[in-house]
Amino acid sequence: MHIVHVIQSASQIYGAERCVLDETTILARRGHRIEVLLCHEARLGDGQDRLEKELNARGIATHRVEATAQVNPRLVAAWFAMLRQLGPDVVHSHSLKTDVLSAPLCRMLSLPLVIEVHGYLRPDDLRVRVYERLDRLSLRLASAVLTLSGDYRAEVIASGVSPTRTHLLPSGIDIARLRGHVGQRDLRSTLCKDAEIVIGMVARLSPEKGHAHFLSAMSSLKKQGLPVRGLLFGEGPLADELQARIDQEQLNVTLAGYVEQVADAYRSLDVLVSCSHNEGLPLNLIEAMALGVPVVTMATGGCREIVEEGVTGLVVPQGDQVALNRALLSLVGDETQRRQFGQAALRVAEKRFSLEAWAQGAESVYAAVQRQPRDG
Repeated sequence: MHIVHVIQSASQIYGAERCVLDETTILARRGHRIEVLLCHEARLGDGQDRLEKELNARGIATHRVEATAQVNPRLVAAWFAMLRQLGPDVVHSHSLKTDVLSAPLCRMLSLPLVIEVHGYLRPDDLRVRVYERLDRLSLRLASAVLTLSGDYRAEVIASGVSPTRTHLLPSGIDIARLRGHVGQRDLRSTLCKDAEIVIGMVARLSPEKGHAHFLSAMSSLKKQGLPVRGLLFGEGPLADELQARIDQEQLNVTLAGYVEQVADAYRSLDVLVSCSHNEGLPLNLIEAMALGVPVVTMATGGCREIVEEGVTGLVVPQGDQVALNRALLSLVGDETQRRQFGQAALRVAEKRFSLEAWAQGAESVYAAVQRQPRDG
């Protein structure tokens, strides 16, 4: 089957971009002809080609359509021409802008479109809110919609998409590849002292990720006099604001920046923390579990579908700072519990979140949309 994945370019490789990398890799491995079409945001400057370079390194063919502004007639025409030229059996979209571009054009070209919903930010930015509203309309034009969590499936159906076209398909990860990258950099010895217990987040430094909760928890742990180091891996618009608070409160927290091989970020931690206000099915929890790292997470979106309370980690109510502080205090002080959670996390990740399981589910959806009547 010839499948073209489409996504908007980004300066870093985070959740949706990692999904594209792993999903295209496994589909190619299973014998499909795979290409990726990038809506390349040239206006954002240099550094927008990291995903493209990584795809090419894995042997995945890529194509670009340059986007020098927001959606306009020239961009629509170029996107239409590229889709018609590629002529795939299925188009699989991963981002707001490519959803909005592809939905009407795939209808015009009689191409089945599968949209994978990675999550909505619900930001203060009016432009992004408009895109999210348009995206929900685009979902109604798609041949099928993939959702990563039960919460998102319910939300998509509530927005007007038929339940028969809305599929729950949790992300899978390439566990062997992830584990193969461990040890390339010893981040723990570089960033931490030997006696410190290390907790941290691996997430873009943006409002929806809830880093303020993490810093509040670190402040609480500081008052207990515990030898705890916080590491925040990632880049984003909140970097200066977070650093200012760290300095003001003299917290033992380091902004560690973006790490090319994310496996070494996870393995530097004794506990991974997720404080997000909004999530689909966050890969960082799955990846940490696959490396034996216990997790403390707020019960946001698909987080509570990944972490088994009291088995692979601890789950606290969304936005509950006191519960987060209490959970972290309990794990920081209990090495045996951390080890037990980590061992259980390894088993759960291997059983529930393999790439092979994801690929089988995706192939079933692809086959179904090819059987649907084509609108042209």
